[in-house]
Amino acid sequence: MKDVLAVQASRAELCRQVGKDAARTTPDRPETPVRFVESRAEYRAERSYWNEGGPTMARTVDDTITAARVDVPVRIHYPSAEAVLPGIVFLHGGGFTVGDLDTHDRIMRVIAESSGVAVIGVDYSLSPEVKFPQALHESAGVIDHLVRHGQDFGIDGSRLAIAGDSAGGMLTIGATLMLRDDPASVGARPETFSALKALMSFYGGHGLSDSASRRIFGGSWDGMGTDDLGSIMSDYFASADDTESPFYHHLDADLTGLPPVFVAAAGLDPLRDDARALAIRLRRADNDFAYEEYPHVLHSFLHFGRILDDTTDVLTKAAAFAAERLT
Repeated sequence: MKDVLAVQASRAELCRQVGKDAARTTPDRPETPVRFVESRAEYRAERSYWNEGGPTMARTVDDTITAARVDVPVRIHYPSAEAVLPGIVFLHGGGFTVGDLDTHDRIMRVIAESSGVAVIGVDYSLSPEVKFPQALHESAGVIDHLVRHGQDFGIDGSRLAIAGDSAGGMLTIGATLMLRDDPASVGARPETFSALKALMSFYGGHGLSDSASRRIFGGSWDGMGTDDLGSIMSDYFASADDTESPFYHHLDADLTGLPPVFVAAAGLDPLRDDARALAIRLRRADNDFAYEEYPHVLHSFLHFGRILDDTTDVLTKAAAFAAERLT
């Protein structure tokens, strides 16, 4: 992890300058507030280094799927030339305010190669331009579309998994609960839920507002300080009441009967205890689940596979977990 931080420090000024340049060239009165134009450009620049290399796909297709009344960009990585493959829908992290298909591209390619399954990245709408539950509705809507029309993409819509890191980990559990308990809210069929064979949540938040890990960990070095987490919530939610939704507050939701769940936690992460609590709730609900905690890494460690062995380990284990239930 120290090696990762050394790389981050060496590139920090370059990435900040990319963000400043993007903000300076933004038109007057943009739809996106300037500070988010800057933070997104800086985030893309920072992640670009970590996305270099990695597996080469048999083919990659960029397309759109209409969900929740918008055209949602998707990227599909096919690890082999098979005509039809099961699919893993990947929901990227970034605190609901940054991140896209490029920032998480290597992660998706590694999962595709390790599992032998097509990976469908979803570029859901970001906050603060949209508020909860728009990103959740788009994610669930894309999943439902793949169940109905997967053949159009070479995807077996009856064999799907969902995966996500950080904010995407939250969306993974939330979208699954929505498709089970309230499919009509996104125009989904009740049968869509039965097509979900596995879930993978990497260091997601699941409803805790306070915990030992939130008090001990997080700061400027990982963008997970108390102020950072507070800003994410205010940007994502229109009302404090929304934080009580079971599609966000998963620890108060009915977790019985979910597909098998792979839960991964970072040991030095403010959200570590969210992952631990989710695992406890899954066990109490008698779910099939696996829990992996990596004690010496920070939040976002899925990105650092170029030099971090724990990244390769967790992605390989998660991919095997999904492949076993999909194939």
